Amino acid sequence: GGLKEAGFDIGTTNTCVTPVYLQGDIPEAMVMVNDLRENHGIFCSIVVYPVIPKGMIILRLIPTAAHNLDDVKVTIEAFSAIREKLEDGSYKKISQSISA
Repeated sequence: GGLKEAGFDIGTTNTCVTPVYLQGDIPEAMVMVNDLRENHGIFCSIVVYPVIPKGMIILRLIPTAAHNLDDVKVTIEAFSAIREKLEDGSYKKISQSISA
């Protein structure tokens, strides 16, 4: 619920997997998931084209009983930070400099 309250589209799911829907391309998704892992300590898997339409990214989180409310808070803060970078074009710039 915290991600939804923070303005994230988490769709509807009946499983333990929490999807977070974002707009972006594959190189941006790769940089973003690396940022989450390396700078925020959050591991998630990504789903991109051709599994979903071009221009969409799904980050898949799996909360468990081992996570506490502090973990949830850190996750929401991290996702807010990556959304800002995605929206301001930071990930696009980084992905372009890597491929150049």
